[in-house]
Amino acid sequence: MALKLLLIDPSEDWLFNTKQELEKELYSVDVVSNGKEAQLALYNNKYFAVVLNVETKNHSGLQVLKFIKTNYTSQRVVMIIEKLAEDPGDEEAITPDRLVKLGATEVLVKPFELSALFTTLEGHQSLGDMVANLPRNKSDSKEEEVDLKDEKFTSVKIDEFYSTQPVLFDVFIKLKSDRYIKILHAGDSFSPERLDKYKTEKKVEMLFFQKKDLSKFIKFNNYLAGKMIENNKVQSLTKVKMIKNVAEKFMEQSFSEGLKPQIIDQGKDICENIFKLVEKQKDLHKVLRSFQEFDTSAYSHAFIVTLFTTSIIKQFEWQSKVTIETSAFACLFHDIGKMKLPAGILNKRPEDMSDDEKIEYFKHPEYGVQMIEGNNMINNSIKQIILQHHENYDGTGFPESKRGSKILTLANIVHLADEFAHIIVDKEMKPLDALKHLLSQREKLIWFNSAIVENLIKVFTDPDKIKKDFILPSNSNIIPSKKAS
Repeated sequence: MALKLLLIDPSEDWLFNTKQELEKELYSVDVVSNGKEAQLALYNNKYFAVVLNVETKNHSGLQVLKFIKTNYTSQRVVMIIEKLAEDPGDEEAITPDRLVKLGATEVLVKPFELSALFTTLEGHQSLGDMVANLPRNKSDSKEEEVDLKDEKFTSVKIDEFYSTQPVLFDVFIKLKSDRYIKILHAGDSFSPERLDKYKTEKKVEMLFFQKKDLSKFIKFNNYLAGKMIENNKVQSLTKVKMIKNVAEKFMEQSFSEGLKPQIIDQGKDICENIFKLVEKQKDLHKVLRSFQEFDTSAYSHAFIVTLFTTSIIKQFEWQSKVTIETSAFACLFHDIGKMKLPAGILNKRPEDMSDDEKIEYFKHPEYGVQMIEGNNMINNSIKQIILQHHENYDGTGFPESKRGSKILTLANIVHLADEFAHIIVDKEMKPLDALKHLLSQREKLIWFNSAIVENLIKVFTDPDKIKKDFILPSNSNIIPSKKAS
């Protein structure tokens, strides 16, 4: 059944054109051009979302928003502003922040591409909504060659592709630059046998789908990852690979579209699954000893840091669900500030940089905090971890040269996991070999609280053979809490 939308805008032309395009995306769309008709439509119908122009008259857009939040408190409302206020400090100015405080779910500022509206609406769909809104193809669609720019696509290994029944989005294989074959259409029945044919007969290693479908991929695969983690029959390695895929695609979406509310919510769901993995998977230490499914990308690096940070935290008696999930989210974005660095620095390690490049590189933790400072959905603990994740225990770190107990314990853990991840990838070592290498570098070990280093070692040990340490690390700012279950 199609998801139902209500469009409220004084422009008849905009309503007509937007309705047509949304119906192509399989929505059912009602349109009204004034506030009075909007309130009547809301009284008589239930809507997945309301798209409301603040310039609406008879009743005004703000009056309609107030009516909705008074009478239909859970209703999603996407507000549209014609232009940003010249003086955002004016108390009467209509700003995105003010509209959110009044109850808007999202705010779009004209001019915007309709694709931005599509992405916003899709971001609020549950997995059930997505499946319910799919067309049901009576038979599998024929393969179709298409010319589309490579930058529109992302990829996944064919061995690690999972799907709903029917397929949530179009799936392609790549012929050459900007040339693809659509092998599965949204709504087709998913056939593993069909993919096996491409894998065995045509030696296809990667499948491609459009970046506009990232939200669908992430929501389904994170849902499936949760089910896998709960299933004792699924191997630990499979679970880790699944979470890795989801986390990396989430990072790709975040860096492309920004940290919108629905994207942050997706990230928190992923972090909850990461917690479940490190909390419940008793043989995770076996996987971590030899796991090498890593590459040099920023997304893969963020996942390695997340995996080892959360595994280290798990060794402390004060660990909790909130602590692990908060740290996981911070890890995914610990290097977000690098987006503001010159391109020539990004692929260099500090030891290979010039003095001027180092000065700029040392600013990236501060840049990261600046980028998320105004986001009320990201708490201060996450911001402090990002800010302090290069501070050294001996006071030689950056950006503030903090020392010892002045450094947040979780930030020092992320710092160790970050350094460990670089050893694994840069030197192409298995984790156990990387651990031996790290322990031989005494000049770097003094960067970290010794209790944290000890718990990195424990990550690779059978938990049943470890006697839990009930003592907080000396620089901990965390109050011990009951072990999470």
